[in-house]
Amino acid sequence: MQVLTNLSKYVLLAVLSCSFLIIWHGGNTDITDSGPIITETATRANNANDNRPVVAKPENSIWATLRREFILDHRTQSAQVQAEIRKLLADQGKLYSILKAAGPYIYFIHQQTRARGLPAEIALIPVIESEFNPNDRSSKGATGLWQLMLGTARELGVKVRSGYDGRRNVIASTRAALAYFKDLGVYFNGNWYLAIAAYNCGQGKVNSAQRRTGSKNFWNLPLPQETKFYVPKLLAVAAIVENPKKYGMQLPPINNEPYFTEVKVQKAVSMAQVAKSSGININTLHKLNPDYHHTKVLKKGSDTLLVPVKKIPEVKAQIGLAPTSSKTL
Repeated sequence: MQVLTNLSKYVLLAVLSCSFLIIWHGGNTDITDSGPIITETATRANNANDNRPVVAKPENSIWATLRREFILDHRTQSAQVQAEIRKLLADQGKLYSILKAAGPYIYFIHQQTRARGLPAEIALIPVIESEFNPNDRSSKGATGLWQLMLGTARELGVKVRSGYDGRRNVIASTRAALAYFKDLGVYFNGNWYLAIAAYNCGQGKVNSAQRRTGSKNFWNLPLPQETKFYVPKLLAVAAIVENPKKYGMQLPPINNEPYFTEVKVQKAVSMAQVAKSSGININTLHKLNPDYHHTKVLKKGSDTLLVPVKKIPEVKAQIGLAPTSSKTL
């Protein structure tokens, strides 16, 4: 009887030990060496139409850099911003595609906003202006990433002539648009809600609304309907970029590094020749240089071309292009 009792004790002890190990292991499943920790991804198992792989995002991504430098209050508790967040999240595939389209340009744009002391949120303006499509043209004639009107572009020093539209050039248009934002920021004494609104509807309309109401609060001003949505939409995009996990959104992987550089043409050449000689995909060249007509022959000494940074050795060796005075962009 004593032997049986002792055996029962050992069996009971073994069962309890196993149970403890199972419970402990189950509570620590996040501590493994089996794979990368997902930091900026969303669970998409319930979306059968989304086949994008879930991948870890490095801390040197452009999104991580932007969110560290955001300075505006995104007012995520306000009804206006909440409404825009819901609209964006209603079609996450579209938002993902727009953010992915920013890939070739957003590093340069962010560097330019930083150089001018502008809020990092301004780098996201092309999301709502053109969906990061440099060929975008509105029914009113606004063109390029920043949707510059012809008159505004010329006032800001952007060249537009037969066969060439600098509003589609990422360097020229970005510098012009950000110079305008810098002026608006100064004019409105650092009230970036008003400055962003003025970029959309014009400085005169914002001034008029302020005079009629005696208010400098964007949220209280009788502005055009489009502008009332414009500022909250930018804040909504920034809020999602700042905390994609909170909103169940996956951001496209884009490294915080230059994608292109500007080179000066050393001999008359067409983009087709550049593509063939250097091995650059012709579609990539067209995407980086939409300011030129596709069949245009670039002139020696006066024209420049944007080319992928990784292709600079091939470009220099094959067609004699030389870097401009600017550093890699």
